Amino acid sequence: MGTAKIFVFFLLILFGYLIGSISPGYFFGRALKGIDIRKYGSGQTGATNVYRTIGPVFGVLAAAIDAFKASFVYYVAVSGFWFLPFQALSPDLAILPGLAAVLGHNFPFYLNFRGGRGVAALFGLNLIAIYYTRSFYVLLLLAGSLAYSVLISEEREKIYTAPIGRMLAKLSALVLPLGFIWLPKEITLAATTLLLVSLFFDIVRFSVPKVNRRYLELKKFAKGKEFKRLSGYSLFLISASLLFNFFPENIAVISLVFFIVGDILAPAGQLRYMPHQRIFGDKTIGGALVIFVFSLLAGLFLRELTPLALPLNLVIVGAMATAALDQFSFLLDDNILVPLGTAAALWILAFA
Repeated sequence: MGTAKIFVFFLLILFGYLIGSISPGYFFGRALKGIDIRKYGSGQTGATNVYRTIGPVFGVLAAAIDAFKASFVYYVAVSGFWFLPFQALSPDLAILPGLAAVLGHNFPFYLNFRGGRGVAALFGLNLIAIYYTRSFYVLLLLAGSLAYSVLISEEREKIYTAPIGRMLAKLSALVLPLGFIWLPKEITLAATTLLLVSLFFDIVRFSVPKVNRRYLELKKFAKGKEFKRLSGYSLFLISASLLFNFFPENIAVISLVFFIVGDILAPAGQLRYMPHQRIFGDKTIGGALVIFVFSLLAGLFLRELTPLALPLNLVIVGAMATAALDQFSFLLDDNILVPLGTAAALWILAFA
């Protein structure tokens, strides 16, 4: 990177911070109610506190402006705009000025560095970054933004009630479908071996009540409903083994990836402003939307970052099938129903 480009880069970082520090929530409070919004509600200047303290219309408007700030900074950085001819940054490097805008939103210098939490700003940044590129860096941005949004959520403890060990195990299971892209024989063998081990353990615990009780006492890894049935680990590995052995590579991979991503992120559908209308049992419209959106995003990244042949219609239908089938997991365990059902739907689409 030349000297001029380095200068422009740091100029854009400063520009991003200053644009991000413009706080519509604070100014709405001063102009409309003559108050410092930081002394009310959550003490934040972000859209959620504006929504609660000043009103829905201005809450939505504040969210739109906050999202626009970071996306505008990114656009200036990646396009050069009119005042930066020939000095535009790459779509990946432009993420940093965008993050500087989020930092400015959270810590505005003229408000004693007390601003909002930056969720809307991150949303705007993710949206425009995904539009320009679907690189590994944007994937990290998306994953980091999602993790940050959940961690700062006031409702995180009641939303994510699943055993943490199972969530981590499910996340690590992404190694299977992603590894299958480059090492199909090795991954198929590994999945089969893991399945045999898991089934053997299930047989042992069914045969020895003491072992079963000890397993179920591991609250971070076990579920009570597994007392008289195969564990979720065995059921998941059955699906993976069937997919790897009987379905085309691209269908097997996206069916498993969509299921894993959807299963981990679906609880985010219970966040306060998601639609909470029930579908079946504890399934909500918000959960279905989360599964669809993040499955779709996962498919788009797979299209860009892997050598898989993934037509766009296959990605869209796969995301729709995953979200729809998850609603019927009261009929059959979702570890079986969702990945195999999605694969069947995609196989019919591919060969119809």
